[in-house]
Amino acid sequence: MLEASYNKAKRIRAEKATTALKTKLAGLENAANSMGESFMETILLLREENKRKAEDRRAEEEQRRRDDIAAREARLLADKSDAEERRRQDKIDMEERVRRDRDEARARTQELMLMIQAITKKS
Repeated sequence: MLEASYNKAKRIRAEKATTALKTKLAGLENAANSMGESFMETILLLREENKRKAEDRRAEEEQRRRDDIAAREARLLADKSDAEERRRQDKIDMEERVRRDRDEARARTQELMLMIQAITKKS
């Protein structure tokens, strides 16, 4: 009988230990699952953040490219405007030179005419 109660106590202790281990295992599984879920959530959040950062970088690069194109076009327009202004000024300068040359030629011609008249009057 003593042996039966010893076996019974041993069985009860084993059942309690088994129950405690099962409870502990269930708690660890829950913790692992929640930690796994938390870990997966963290990975997903990091992935989303990396995607967002990549999109931001692409948007910044696109904006920089558009700004560069706009600046290049502005420089081309300014250069074109400057070239047009130089051509216009060169044309004005050339017309002024032609007018001066014509006036000087006219003045020389008049001087020559006066000299010819003076020479013909002397003769």
